[in-house]
Amino acid sequence: MKKCLLLLLCLVLLSGCSLTRMDNMTYEEVMDKILSLNINLYNKVGKGYKYYAPRGIVMLDSNTYNDVLRRNDVTYYLYVDVVSYYYKTDIDYKKSKNAYFSKELKYGNKTGYVEITKDKDDLYVQMVYNYAKIETYVKEKDVNSALEDMSYILSSINFNDTLLTKMYEEGAFDSNVEVYRLFDNKDKEGNFLEYVEEYDKYEEDEAVAPEEEIKVKDTTTTSTTTTTTTTTTATTTTTTTSGN
Repeated sequence: MKKCLLLLLCLVLLSGCSLTRMDNMTYEEVMDKILSLNINLYNKVGKGYKYYAPRGIVMLDSNTYNDVLRRNDVTYYLYVDVVSYYYKTDIDYKKSKNAYFSKELKYGNKTGYVEITKDKDDLYVQMVYNYAKIETYVKEKDVNSALEDMSYILSSINFNDTLLTKMYEEGAFDSNVEVYRLFDNKDKEGNFLEYVEEYDKYEEDEAVAPEEEIKVKDTTTTSTTTTTTTTTTATTTTTTTSGN
């Protein structure tokens, strides 16, 4: 039996067959491979939602509907739009004139888009999908890995309808919500880069175990308080004025 298995293994190797690697795929292939899955796992829980962060990603900070995640040198900024989910708001996507790559996404009843633009030596990647958004800056060689992580996280987001309905009935969507103002306008990137630099001050030998979550300083210059009632998936916040 062992000889048969060894023979089969040799035949596979000699025939040139190999496992498909993510870094050899196109951007579309990476996203399609993950977004087409039905991911029911979760290891992160927020207010009215939960999601799965792949092994090796640690949480640096969490504030209401904003999570800051990191894998090695790549920092991900996640915003979950529970209000747009509750109202089932459609995505209004307009392709940027400066887009290096863009693609609308639709898998089952989940929709969104991904857009990549060049920023000096890095690529700015934003993916909006399943009523949430992730943004990051990466080197070109790391785009596939980033798209894989972002696809896993966004496609796995599962909303708690019962809790969100209760929050709506209690007026939670009309109250003050603390949010990060990092992505109000993607053309203004100063706050984002300053935030990345803040986390880059930590030494590599201080890294924690892959599945351990850590909390950074309570105060940050990148957060503010604003009155929000509805938000759109393509932007972090949308404010409305009262009827008086």
